Amino acid sequence: MKKENNKELLSPDESFEKVLKWFDFRKRLAFLTVIIVGFIAHLTMLTETIMSQDGLWNSMKYSSSGDWELTLGRWGIMLVEILNNFIKIPTIATISCILITAIAAIFLVEVFDLKSKISIIITSSALILTPTFTATVLYIYTSFAYCFNLLLTVLAIWFLYKYKNKKLGFVFSSLCIMFSFSIYQSYIGVTIGLCLMLAIINLLKNDSNIKQVLAEVLKTACAVIIGGILYYIVTIVLLKISGFEFATYKNTNSVGILNIFLNFKDSIIQTYKDFGIFFMGDSVIYNGNYKRDILYFIFFILFSIILLIKILNLKEEKKTKLYKILLIVFGMILLPPALNIVDIVVPKTKIYILTASQMILMIPFVFAIMESLEKKHILKYSTIFCTIIIMGTYYLATHTSYAALKITYNQAYATTIRIMDRIENTPGYNKDMKILFGGIVGNNNFPRTSNLYGFTIGEIANNVVFHGTYGGQLGTWENYLKVFLGLDITFCEDNVYRDIVTGSIYRDEMDVFPAQNSIRIMDGIVIVKLSEDPPLPF
Repeated sequence: MKKENNKELLSPDESFEKVLKWFDFRKRLAFLTVIIVGFIAHLTMLTETIMSQDGLWNSMKYSSSGDWELTLGRWGIMLVEILNNFIKIPTIATISCILITAIAAIFLVEVFDLKSKISIIITSSALILTPTFTATVLYIYTSFAYCFNLLLTVLAIWFLYKYKNKKLGFVFSSLCIMFSFSIYQSYIGVTIGLCLMLAIINLLKNDSNIKQVLAEVLKTACAVIIGGILYYIVTIVLLKISGFEFATYKNTNSVGILNIFLNFKDSIIQTYKDFGIFFMGDSVIYNGNYKRDILYFIFFILFSIILLIKILNLKEEKKTKLYKILLIVFGMILLPPALNIVDIVVPKTKIYILTASQMILMIPFVFAIMESLEKKHILKYSTIFCTIIIMGTYYLATHTSYAALKITYNQAYATTIRIMDRIENTPGYNKDMKILFGGIVGNNNFPRTSNLYGFTIGEIANNVVFHGTYGGQLGTWENYLKVFLGLDITFCEDNVYRDIVTGSIYRDEMDVFPAQNSIRIMDGIVIVKLSEDPPLPF
């Protein structure tokens, strides 16, 4: 061991040994669980070319983040995707997502200080089986960046609570939060939620100090604020340099202190609605057909009993115990707003499957509190059993979603082949003609007779292949024809499209495909009617 400036420097061997010591059995178990379960659960994404509508629209010719991401303040996506060399195919994206989630699991296990093997296995499995992860990998052009964002938000808490150098940890935490904002702002719910969960866990410990717990919450709040300010400064500078302005996508233009204050009551109510809908409803993920809402209800009942037992077992002086109980109850009440903080920061919004990553934290949170119960406690066994069943429904929903998407792609492929065959056999057609697709291949072209679609993760897996907006329609049609059929077509101009689809010939004289009169040539343009009311250009 050498000395330099009175500081000890570790040799390479000693450094390696230190890393191995840190990467103990618990962390190795977390990492390997994610890898093994991830590859088994998401095997289809490793072998098939399927994706969400936005995935098809952006991925197949995606090389780097563009102006759109910058106007949304998501300049960090480009920096993260450099690690993937901007390769946007399901196999590479999914493997990268599994690996980065496995690393996130390591730090999450340490943040919650999980010691039980079953707690670590279930926590790690939950991260990779949650419907949010399945939905994320379907957005293959941003999936790796979003999973990396999960790691950043967990690291933000790890640096604050576990890093030995507290001052440096605060700096690193603020930078993680800044970078997280630059990828996808909704992930801040992970950091805020973890902070509140750790506060509750620490208050349940007999030897914990209330002032210290509150100080840690305040320190986290300061890191979030500083990280947010740094993000805003960097974003404004980048927008000024590029000459762009913030986009108004999903109410991002409503962000502002006054607007947050004016909508605060409604936003708070929305956070509780989102919490309830995620676990008990079907609009974020499908729960009903798997009876997952009932399983969640049992899970939360068991958790409530465990929490009550922990509170009753607090061995503090009467006054301290009362303060702790009040703070724990207050913390539990604040948990939905903490997890869904984006509802407050961006008024009049609500979570959907891509912005619900923070909700899965409820599972490790419960297990972290439950670990202190006796090993053979009936509540422990019941909670583990209930959670394993929930994980099983996640697994089934994941595979069902991939199967549904595969069927949807096959149906779209078969229908598109028929459309192109009809086009090429239309009298007067030549390959240089421009084409107008009046709509998309959807349920009006082929019925969905299978009940398979009711057992997917949710709507994202049940959508038709093509995007419903005008720009998305053109983008997905173009990419689908080029990638899956090897065809290079030219669309007609926007004004021509509008005139035709709003005209009497399209409206009154043509029927929806596959009717005989669903395809015709007019003024050198091939018109394909796929919908009575196709989307129009802005």
